[in-house]
Amino acid sequence: MKNLEQIRAAGALETAKDTTKAAVSKLPAMILANGLLATCAFGSEKKKDGNNPKRPDMKKALDGTARHLAKGEVGITELQGVMDCDQLFTTLCDLSSMSLQRATGEALAFLGYVKRFTAKEGSEENSED
Repeated sequence: MKNLEQIRAAGALETAKDTTKAAVSKLPAMILANGLLATCAFGSEKKKDGNNPKRPDMKKALDGTARHLAKGEVGITELQGVMDCDQLFTTLCDLSSMSLQRATGEALAFLGYVKRFTAKEGSEENSED
C-alpha cells in the first residue's frame, strides 16, 4: 500500500510531462489568492474560437490535478470519476465547503510536486487569441 506522498509524486510525474514550469508556478499563488474554483475557471478559459483553451499548459496542469483528486486513494470520495478541471469545477460547486477545503489543500500539495518535476520552461500562454 502506498502513502499519500507516493501517490502525489507518481501522479505529478505524469502531469509534469505535459506542462511547463511557467504555467505550474503561478497556480499555487492563484489558488491561495482566489480559491480553487476561480483558478479552475481561469485555467479552463477558452479562446475566442470557443474550442481551444487560452492557457493550454495551465489547463493540462489543472487537468492532472483533477485526475489526482479523483483517485480513491486520496480520500476525497465525492470527486471520484472526475476527469478534468471543467468537471472538477462543476463537481466542487455542488459539494460542502469542507470538501472544497480538503480538495484545495490536496491540490496545493500535489501542485508542489508537479512544479518540482516540470522540466520545460515555456510561457504561461502558448498563443494569442
